[in-house]
Amino acid sequence: MKRIYPIIIMTAALLTTWSCSKEFLDTAPTSSVDEASIFSSTENAMMAINGIHRMMYEGNSSGTTTSYYGQGGYPTFCLHLAFMADDVVWTYDNVMFKFCTQLTHHRDLSHRYNDLNYYWKFFYRVINNANKVIEAYDAGMPGSEQYGYMAAGEAYAYRGFALFELVQAWAKRYDPAGNNTQPGVILRLTPSPDPMPRSTVEETYAQILADLGTAFEYLDKCTIKKANKSHFDKYVVRGLRARVYLTMGKWSEAATDAEYVIKNSGAKLQADTYTTVVNRASDANNTEWLWGLIAKEDNTQGGALRSWHNFISNNYASYNRNSPRAILNLLYNTIPESDVRKRLWVEDPYTAKELYLPGSSAARKACWMSQKWIVDDNQTQNDYHDVAYMRLPEMYLIAAEGYARAGQNEKAQNMLYTIAHHRDPEYAMPTSTGEALAEAVIWQRRVELWAEHGTRWHDLKRLDQAIDRGPKPREGYNQGGTANGWGTNVKMAPWNNSKCPPLDPLASNYNMYGEQMPGEKARTTGKPSADEFWQWLIPYNEISGNPLCEQNPL
Repeated sequence: MKRIYPIIIMTAALLTTWSCSKEFLDTAPTSSVDEASIFSSTENAMMAINGIHRMMYEGNSSGTTTSYYGQGGYPTFCLHLAFMADDVVWTYDNVMFKFCTQLTHHRDLSHRYNDLNYYWKFFYRVINNANKVIEAYDAGMPGSEQYGYMAAGEAYAYRGFALFELVQAWAKRYDPAGNNTQPGVILRLTPSPDPMPRSTVEETYAQILADLGTAFEYLDKCTIKKANKSHFDKYVVRGLRARVYLTMGKWSEAATDAEYVIKNSGAKLQADTYTTVVNRASDANNTEWLWGLIAKEDNTQGGALRSWHNFISNNYASYNRNSPRAILNLLYNTIPESDVRKRLWVEDPYTAKELYLPGSSAARKACWMSQKWIVDDNQTQNDYHDVAYMRLPEMYLIAAEGYARAGQNEKAQNMLYTIAHHRDPEYAMPTSTGEALAEAVIWQRRVELWAEHGTRWHDLKRLDQAIDRGPKPREGYNQGGTANGWGTNVKMAPWNNSKCPPLDPLASNYNMYGEQMPGEKARTTGKPSADEFWQWLIPYNEISGNPLCEQNPL
């Protein structure tokens, strides 16, 4: 059986405009429309690019009859990674994403939610659609040269992006020391569905860099201004390449690309990014945003319970009402009071003066719960909001880490100071150097990019660090859980209740909510270089249909 990933194109009339309007995001398989028409001109080819934009956040599209909640394209993939790391804490028992927190779903080929097949196929559908555009462009599509640059540039960017996400999840980490001959992913560079083996990790990263380089070349020549931030431009491409270089341990290259974005993209740090409450992290008009999902362009996004905000905001969805997300308390405790970002979480929601909950009397509270993605008061589980894929602060932090690890300490200190002082007016110019300076940057990444696009999980893997969700309570302290009187509508100071021992001030809040659902087995993991846990298993559908594809160790 061959792997088939149909092109996503327009069923609407072929028009020459390419803005991401609702009409231009309606998609259908190739079999229902004349594919030749979509690639009859460079202007029309932009419709296929808009199809990929929609694919990035649409609901389950795995081709099966079963459609599960939580399968909403790239944003929900990022949620999987966030819940698999150590800075986003699960509170109460709730089925969706529970298995991510337990660190089991990505290693279970028979998992009820079939996430392995969905996300593997999702990224290869992005690649296949990009390949269709690239093939048509290379064949000499007639039409505007500028639209050609735009369509080809974005197609190459999408292919490089999808390969990067695939290789980080499904392969062993890239070792900066070299010898990356371990199996990477399948490099499908044409629309052909024929069986293919996995290329090496080194070959995969070489292709990613080549694709992003070509994308930049085309978009640099393109004089058409992108319609909105759902599109790529040359600055977003450079930002992606900065991420890739950082993952590869190419520190100077990562810093150079990130600084290019800082100096040339026109994005600016915004004074009220975090002092604003409603939509502070959900509005693409923020001048810090470089790339993201623009909700106003389409208000279906795959149906209810398949969007980012239904799982991590105050949207009126059961997964927000029943199990609010929290920050690791040990990280929260290190944030100075002068840092505006500390208000993104509520240490004690039972005494907090300002708390935003889903509009229901049944909405639960959780100590250290997130208030980062607060949206308007009229939210429902069918409401959708903007989601950032790339923001300017990340570029400052990539530049700072890259320069620090490359030995350019002064440049690193200046980059770190700019973003850190912007968030905390009491933050002083750092004086540390080398590894200590780089660690200071990592701390900033954990706070600034908390739960965003899988950053923490990617950082742990690239730096070869194990997941550590903190120590459990010592003997004599409250062990958490409903049975122990902490975690469900009990104030943060249960020691005021004579029936409850106090919380351990040295313990983490992991496994302290509900009935300790995540379990102790998921408190820590081994390092990525030695633990097979860090490789997602390749789904049965690929293995059975592609005999050349090697499975990861079971």
